[in-house]
Amino acid sequence: MSWLLENWFGSKESLEDVKEDIQNYLHRETYIGISGIENPEQSSTRIPAKELELAFVGPWAQNLDDAETELMQLVHDEMPPVVRDEFGILPFFTNVLKEGYLVLSFIRNASNREVLLNKLPLALVTMDGTVVARKTFDMLQFGPVADLSSRPCEFMFRWSEFSFIPEEEVPLSLVYLAQSKKDPSRAEQLQQASSLTAEEQEKYEKLAMTEHPVSSGKVDLRVLEIMPGEEGGLKVIVLFSNGLEKRLEFTEVPILIRDRQGNEVASMHYGMKNLRVDARSTRIWAFYVPVDSLKTTEVAPEELTAFIPEAKPDNDSREDEPKGLIQ
Repeated sequence: MSWLLENWFGSKESLEDVKEDIQNYLHRETYIGISGIENPEQSSTRIPAKELELAFVGPWAQNLDDAETELMQLVHDEMPPVVRDEFGILPFFTNVLKEGYLVLSFIRNASNREVLLNKLPLALVTMDGTVVARKTFDMLQFGPVADLSSRPCEFMFRWSEFSFIPEEEVPLSLVYLAQSKKDPSRAEQLQQASSLTAEEQEKYEKLAMTEHPVSSGKVDLRVLEIMPGEEGGLKVIVLFSNGLEKRLEFTEVPILIRDRQGNEVASMHYGMKNLRVDARSTRIWAFYVPVDSLKTTEVAPEELTAFIPEAKPDNDSREDEPKGLIQ
């Protein structure tokens, strides 16, 4: 057994011991809700694990020998079915280490679109629902998860990140921390704060036409301007360019804002409905960043830059399915 698997699974005598232990450690899958289904874990429409392609990223791709790769494939194929059109996180092993609590999981994309994770907020909870640790993991560095695919991933909760340390025999479960729903009045305020005046709309449309024309065969998301917003917040003006021969729909958009030194000022995620861009056309959209989402208010908007993960053309034969960007 390689040093990597020994670190993950402990001092097991053989790969068969690992396989047997995994069945005992298997947890309930948690879903991030990209299907729009309420309580997706209760859905009976599921896909067998074998129908997902297992991919290895990071250390998993570099340090497993053939026997260990085969073991991971066997373990993966024996996992429970995943909810169709959902993105699930299925813990299959936990290990108590000196530095913290390690949770090994399969992240499973059962949708027919590529999913790019930005920030993934997770928590460890006891059987009675008590949260003992919260942590947001940066997933952007690992790249997109292909449609109908799965990959192993490790989540380390360091002891210093626990709100309290439970008893050793208390089992812990990994759960996804869904963003809380805003009250309708607040949602209306955010929508109003994100709107553009007719003059602003005309200004940015002219700017897009003269300086950023649509490029055939390419999809591009470009920040045109960062300007002061309401109540001390910011307004980020984004140009969506679709150079494909089909209409695209953007369901979720992550935006990272940094100062000139590269320090993060804000990390935002926007769930979108009906943000469609027709073939060979553009669309202007304003995103409001509330002041309470800013890590600092000491930097002027003109000193900030915003980053949006690169949009890629959907080359899949399914014409109506766009790529997804998920936080």
